Amino acid sequence: MNPFFRRLKALTPGNRYWAALFFIFFCAFLLPFGSGPVKVSFYLGILLPALLFSTWQEVRCLAGSHHFLAVLALGAYALTRAVDLDTALGILEAFVSFLALMLGAMKLPTIQPAAVKRSAILGIALLFIYIFANAVHQSMTQNWLPGMRLEPLFGKLESVIFCTTLMVGTLMVYSWSCLATRDYRSLIIANAAVIISALWLMQSRTAVPAWLGSMAILLAYATPSCERRRILPWLLLSLLAIAALAFPALLERGDSYRLEIWADYLAATRGCGTLFGCGWGLEYSFTTKDGVVITHPHSMYMQHLFWGGITGLTLLLLALIPPLIAGIRQAHFAAWALLPGCIALAFDGKGLMTSQPNQRWFLATVPLAFLISGLIGKTTTSAASPNKND
Repeated sequence: MNPFFRRLKALTPGNRYWAALFFIFFCAFLLPFGSGPVKVSFYLGILLPALLFSTWQEVRCLAGSHHFLAVLALGAYALTRAVDLDTALGILEAFVSFLALMLGAMKLPTIQPAAVKRSAILGIALLFIYIFANAVHQSMTQNWLPGMRLEPLFGKLESVIFCTTLMVGTLMVYSWSCLATRDYRSLIIANAAVIISALWLMQSRTAVPAWLGSMAILLAYATPSCERRRILPWLLLSLLAIAALAFPALLERGDSYRLEIWADYLAATRGCGTLFGCGWGLEYSFTTKDGVVITHPHSMYMQHLFWGGITGLTLLLLALIPPLIAGIRQAHFAAWALLPGCIALAFDGKGLMTSQPNQRWFLATVPLAFLISGLIGKTTTSAASPNKND
């Protein structure tokens, strides 16, 4: 081998580097220092090394994945429907960022079942610390009291909705690991703690359908029927008891104009053409009957329908659903992190990918990148699902 290439190969970051950088990237969203740590950790720590040190074999593996090609088709269609040059450049940047996430995930070490469980509980613990630190900060600066909803949080993971949805996604990975080891006590305690935080402290209603839908699929798919009868009543009783405490405050906010917003966006889509939509990146403002100005539809699926019509929505579903089903069948942990995000983004969020790393990435973009990398056999694997027939 040429000495230059030998020296270059020696500089290639190892799998420990990638594990550390993805962890640092996650933690950067919890720091009260603005977007600087997030951008530095992603662009210099993940994107640049991923593009510089990836091999043609890794690129060919991605090119041979029909799941990756589905994302590529969505990006290509978005480019053809871009309303201006800035939008087109943003789409290209978003795709390159997603490609870097996948290439970086392909270099991770194989994660053993115990490591998945430890990583999930660490993620939940860090998010709890982040939430309680914000509660203390707001109680000192904004006279926040228990029972009041937390305002935007001090880190880049600022939305209470996205924060609690990320907690639910991490919780599903942990619950899946607990089911694999039949650690039901830890499963019930972790679920109760997260739902208490979501409904009472954070007052995020989006966490409820995300948790209910994901847990129903998890119990149906990954739990033996005889064990399911022992777990389900305790989980339902815990949820009912917790919801009884938070329900009155949650009902006061109604549907937050969502039904009105979605009806107007559907009408606007029909006006542009239901097949191809109104154009990718088009800004659309809607004023509710109460005079509230809304600038996005509070639904990723509605946004893709508005931008790309039925074609855009279909391509989005093809990019999400097949890898999600394959990941659940092949027992990849990222599928359980992706599932709650896919449910929650029906009620919040905009596009699947954005050009800048932001908090929505952890709901769908990052889990999808990990999942696609795992499905082509080049990255993290985990425990086999429990045998449903036991």
